[in-house]
Amino acid sequence: MTPAALAGYVAVPVFGALMCAAPAFTQPTLQFGVRIPPAHSGAAVIRRERRSYYWRSAAVAVCCAAAAIIFWRSGSRWLPRIILLLEVAADVGCIWLARRKIIAAKTAEGWYAGLRQTVVADTSWRTQPQRFPVRWLIPAIGVIAATIVIGAIRYPHLPAHLAAGLAPPGSRRVARSPVSAFAFVIAQLYVTGMWTGLLVLTYRSRPDIDPADPAASVRRYRTLLDRFAKAALSLLALVDLTLLLAALQVWQLYHLHGAGAALPLVPTGAGVLLLIAVAVWAGRDRIRRGQRPGQAAAAGRDDDRFWKAGLIYVNRADPAIVVPARIGVSWTLNLGNPAAWLVIAVIIGTVAGLAVLRIAAGM
Repeated sequence: MTPAALAGYVAVPVFGALMCAAPAFTQPTLQFGVRIPPAHSGAAVIRRERRSYYWRSAAVAVCCAAAAIIFWRSGSRWLPRIILLLEVAADVGCIWLARRKIIAAKTAEGWYAGLRQTVVADTSWRTQPQRFPVRWLIPAIGVIAATIVIGAIRYPHLPAHLAAGLAPPGSRRVARSPVSAFAFVIAQLYVTGMWTGLLVLTYRSRPDIDPADPAASVRRYRTLLDRFAKAALSLLALVDLTLLLAALQVWQLYHLHGAGAALPLVPTGAGVLLLIAVAVWAGRDRIRRGQRPGQAAAAGRDDDRFWKAGLIYVNRADPAIVVPARIGVSWTLNLGNPAAWLVIAVIIGTVAGLAVLRIAAGM
């Protein structure tokens, strides 16, 4: 089994576990993408739907993990992607079911009746924006520089044909060229540039401020953003390290067989676990600090109409490009802003360009 196929199969149970646990580190006033007034955050329908969601998502995770185990020995690169896609669709369905029932109860019982919906703005977010942790980008840049230097030294000594990525021994080989030899360097530059750009956009996102305690919620959001970005940049450096180890193998500086072929994936796996741990811890910490007795029961604006299925944000009147998502600890694009579609076009165009380069190199 190739490392790429192995990563795909491992991603299935990891994603299932994350989706199952997502409500545990989502704000009580944002359940399944539904805005909840503070006075109703403990409503019976919410508790019931959370329990139902846990059971449904757990069943989805177990079934998909079982399918991944059954097809493990096939070594297919496409089967885990199909299983993961089905898992995503099933989990979105679970979220939609819970969201529909909560919205029905919210409407029937008039949770927002008589409440003055409050919108809070923080001017310090513009005058004193959160600083992007540029220094945490140095390890990733250092790994890329080391990969380029090693590749430049090794290139004249490479054979006329190279392995096509991390393919198994004896599989298809491609003619040596700058593109085929430095494919992993190109991947490093793509991942680093794209990931860094998305993180910078996240730093320019509009925080979701709790009207019950605006100052404290902004401080919590700044802390969350800082810790998440540092963990994400650490993951980025470890992904670049994985690509360096893969490049060294293609450049025939070492060889791995059997279970050892998964060694290059270890740094990325460690980085993913670090990012998950930080996101879960930060989400739980934000919830714990936000639940303070005696706070005014101010209600945020009921803006569910802008959230499609609780996952996709479309608001043409909102100038924000990136906003905090309503499930777990994550961010999403505002598809009502044309600039968001420009970001999507750049990502798709870059991927298409890389695919053209790969085809031209015969990989």
